[in-house]
Amino acid sequence: MKIAVWGNELIGWTAATAFAEYGNQVHINQHLSKQESLGEQSGENTILFNEPGLLAHVKAQYDKSNIVFGSPVDALNCPIQILALHPDNIEFAKEIIQSVTRQHQQQLVVINYSTFGLGATDSLAELLNSEKKQSIAYIPDQLSEGSAYENFIQAKTLVIGCEDNEATILIKALYKPFSRHLDQLLIVKPREAEFMKFAVNGMLAMRLGYVNELANLADQLDIDIDTITAGMGSDPRIGKHYLSPGCGFGGSHFSKSIKNMAELLQSKRNSIILNTLLEENEKQKLIPFRKFWQHYKADVKGRKVAVWGLSFKPNTASIQNAPSIEVVKTLLSQGCTVQAHDPQAMLNFSKLFPATGQIAYYENAIDAVKDVDALIILTEWNEYWSPDYHKMIELMNNSIVIDGRNVMDKELMLDFNIIYYGIGRQ
Repeated sequence: MKIAVWGNELIGWTAATAFAEYGNQVHINQHLSKQESLGEQSGENTILFNEPGLLAHVKAQYDKSNIVFGSPVDALNCPIQILALHPDNIEFAKEIIQSVTRQHQQQLVVINYSTFGLGATDSLAELLNSEKKQSIAYIPDQLSEGSAYENFIQAKTLVIGCEDNEATILIKALYKPFSRHLDQLLIVKPREAEFMKFAVNGMLAMRLGYVNELANLADQLDIDIDTITAGMGSDPRIGKHYLSPGCGFGGSHFSKSIKNMAELLQSKRNSIILNTLLEENEKQKLIPFRKFWQHYKADVKGRKVAVWGLSFKPNTASIQNAPSIEVVKTLLSQGCTVQAHDPQAMLNFSKLFPATGQIAYYENAIDAVKDVDALIILTEWNEYWSPDYHKMIELMNNSIVIDGRNVMDKELMLDFNIIYYGIGRQ
């Protein structure tokens, strides 16, 4: 089948690659008036640059001509149109659909992956001609940055928000190669699928926010939060997922989705539960700095600090809404010197904080702790879980570790005479 993908979101690139690998020809366009190249879409700080392994998949299908960066006119003629646009770009989505409907006399199916808001897909449907068998479906993506491709091809749940039977049959056929691992297939109304997307992200954020509140309380009560979450996770009514306390969540679309749900709850129900959660999450991002500040009794000017982890989560180069931004900004404003490391995100981070006399970037994590007064860990990259402690102690001025992700073993830190501050582990 011929498929057009509009937009530059992670779900668009992932779906385009997966569909291309199973025999479809996928046209990728960002504009209605001009075509672009793969090179323009894969430069520094792009989706393809930030997502591990995805660019290699795209290049492989591009070399086979299964992915095409062709003219917008060719893309508009495809019988399947995919919208993978930024949440703020609904007006562009309307332009695309209006242009497509002028081209098509045959069956047309629009798949909307874009999280525009509740009721957005219904408003786009009004631009289609149902008498010409033109229809639209909303499919909420369930991708996690850092493992998007695997999430797509091995999805456990597929939700199709569509009220047209023929379109649903076509979409199910398109997804058939990836349906072997499904535990559940839900066919619902578009508005229900949109609400489901917001509801899921809101629930995940609530779990993260609650466990962070518990961790902060545990600090005050001299209780180890790891013991508490182990007990909570063993309860089958709760489970273990999203029970890891830390220095706040980040990411672009996750935070945006929660904000949208918060606005909806406030306008319809006068509820501020998610607004409060978002406010507390911003405070949580600065918990590692506060622990550093308290340890030195506010005497931090001129101190040297190593920061491990700049991306908002491991296995991505993205720094959108990352706790590292707030922590580093505050450290610099307080007159500290920062020595930073991240396996993938240093290039993106250096665009915000260029290397100067006050901040430097290190290719090797252990080198970043040389002569520092404290190490702050902000992302749970694999290589940070078990570093060379002997080398660390040898290099650091003061053996102080502030672990914003609870990756290190508290008892081992004590054995090494390292002063250790975790989240809820005092």
